[in-house]
Amino acid sequence: MNARNSLSSCRQVVVTGLLSLFLSATAWAGGLKLASLHPVLSDLARQVGGEHVEVVGLLKLGGDVHGFAPSAADLRRMGDSRLVLASGKGIEPYLAKLKDSLSAGQEILDVGRGVPSLTISEDSGLFVCCPHHSEGSLDPHWWHSVKNMQRATKIVGSAFGKADPANAKAYKARAKAYEKRLDALAKWARKEIARVPRSHRKLATAHAAYTYFCKEFGFQSMPVQGLDKEREPSSQYLAEVIADLERYRIKAVFPEVQANPKVLREMVRSTGARIGGRLIADFTGDATKTTYESMFQHNVKTIVQGLAPK
Repeated sequence: MNARNSLSSCRQVVVTGLLSLFLSATAWAGGLKLASLHPVLSDLARQVGGEHVEVVGLLKLGGDVHGFAPSAADLRRMGDSRLVLASGKGIEPYLAKLKDSLSAGQEILDVGRGVPSLTISEDSGLFVCCPHHSEGSLDPHWWHSVKNMQRATKIVGSAFGKADPANAKAYKARAKAYEKRLDALAKWARKEIARVPRSHRKLATAHAAYTYFCKEFGFQSMPVQGLDKEREPSSQYLAEVIADLERYRIKAVFPEVQANPKVLREMVRSTGARIGGRLIADFTGDATKTTYESMFQHNVKTIVQGLAPK
């Protein structure tokens, strides 16, 4: 009887141990928990991570990327995230303070650090409306270059693999597959943009967010309100912009989705230009409905519709 009890106890210990190992392996196979400071990176993380990642997007639906800073509640939400994804290039000025708030084992992945930067300059083939208020400024919107997104995909895939070695092969495979999709996106964009004559490829936008797009697809950039979304232009500045719109024979001026086009209407009223469709600089909607690819397609279609001959 004692022997039977002893055997039963041994079996129970073995079963319990195996169950414990199974649950441990299952938890590890669950992959990574990530926090994202930018919606484009939230989408990229899902594309590369798939079912192996849980992404906590800290920016609320419809929020302003440029005015966002993590609150105490946000810090609690990202509490057990292994990586915190940042777009970098100055768009998150709070990164140094945020780094000091992280727990042991957490780290910030500054994705933008691994992609080339562009400054706004006439010398680079881009022009800025007078009085050159944005010249020399860094454009932080690097994701409007498909090539940069491909670089970011490699960076994210590699970082995920290091943080979660058990799923490294899956991250690498998904990253390669996404890079191929981005190749197809760029080819589609070039075919669509070919409908716009080179003499019409002057992209006048409310703010300086499309420098990377312009360089990659052969446009000249004209941000009529510069980098500052809050400052109202002076009457002198408005006069200079209007003169430039006429001088460069601008066909359309494109506001961003969250921009108020009232000032733009005042600018174009006497120039012969029109207000184009709204472009998306930083999508802040539900990532299950809006993705980087859908954002990029929307922008290309809007630009082509506004500038291609009818």
